[in-house]
Amino acid sequence: MTPHRTDWAAQPFFRTFGVAVNTTDPSYARLTVDRGKIQLRGVRASINGGIVASLAQAAAAVCLQASLDDNEVVGLLQELTVSYLSSARGEDIVIEARLLRKGGRIAVLDAEVRDAATNILNAKVLISYTIHRDETAAETEQPHP
Repeated sequence: MTPHRTDWAAQPFFRTFGVAVNTTDPSYARLTVDRGKIQLRGVRASINGGIVASLAQAAAAVCLQASLDDNEVVGLLQELTVSYLSSARGEDIVIEARLLRKGGRIAVLDAEVRDAATNILNAKVLISYTIHRDETAAETEQPHP
């Protein structure tokens, strides 16, 4: 398995909200964001709930992509279930995603959104993505030097 390379910082969502990818491996991703860069606000000046869900979804996509084989790509979001536990009001927010199971066509991940300073859990998220395979890519790909 070769690591997939994506310039996450160049992705519009990551650029717009100042999301940084700190750590990735085949079963884990850690992202951070400065709340000051997010202008959409929710209750008590917290990060808007839709943005919280989108941050978890982004972390799950980063995590899943790191676990894919050369002939696989992250497909469509199938499910996203959010349990909002507390307002995301910390200055720095940490989003951690973990791969729970990767099957032939579906991957299931979970993510946690936390306040970086207090470690208070803001949201727990369950995410399912499809996995698309290009069977011809593996057959025609040239070996890496």
